[in-house]
Amino acid sequence: MLGVTINCIDYAADLVIFDKDGTLLDFEATWLGIIRALIEAIGRRTPMTPGLAERIQRYLGIDLAGESIHGFGPLAMGTDVETEVIMTGCLYREGLRWDEAGAIVRAACAEVFGGQVRLDHMTAAPGALDLLAELKRRGILTAVATNDNAHDAGRDMRAIGAAPFIDFVAGADSVKRPKPAPDMIELICAKLKVDPARAIMVGDAVSDTIAGRQAGCGLTVGISGFVPRELIAAHCDVVIEGLDEIS
Repeated sequence: MLGVTINCIDYAADLVIFDKDGTLLDFEATWLGIIRALIEAIGRRTPMTPGLAERIQRYLGIDLAGESIHGFGPLAMGTDVETEVIMTGCLYREGLRWDEAGAIVRAACAEVFGGQVRLDHMTAAPGALDLLAELKRRGILTAVATNDNAHDAGRDMRAIGAAPFIDFVAGADSVKRPKPAPDMIELICAKLKVDPARAIMVGDAVSDTIAGRQAGCGLTVGISGFVPRELIAAHCDVVIEGLDEIS
């Protein structure tokens, strides 16, 4: 019978679904540099005052100087569409017309996210590639469920060398409702023909584990650290410190 072991306890499973940012990717190592580059790209299109740079960071839930990302903020939990709207609002507050602000944000995002800058910052979480390779070797399916868009998520996985081990990638644009709604998990299980009860959902945010529970996953695993252990423990079946606790 296929399955995984977590902290010396065996769990039956045919499929393990992973969140992307903060789970398969080292969130801070990846996104601090990307957002810094994005703010610089915006500044090449409109004056980047200290107040504007601070407002963008505060509203996204990121502190570049402190090298921290808020676990319940828009960057951690939102979709790319939502974060673009937030940055557009920041520029609007500076006196730009809404359409001008939106065009600047879209152009800056296209430059940073669509080019090499994003890929250069991609950093796999400790143990991620080893775990994916081992699951593939044992015949256990793997998938990614992310509130990022599916195309960019696929590029991210190729950038860290994880793509050969992943059977399906679902993003916020793959479904009507992003996490914490169960739509992505349901889509993955349908595409891979796996009963959700035989699937495990692994993520570092409460939106990940809530989505897994609502979809009927047999097990939901929360990774503590980005979100305090006691908070994520209330929304999952098992809490771990890192992917090296799964085998």
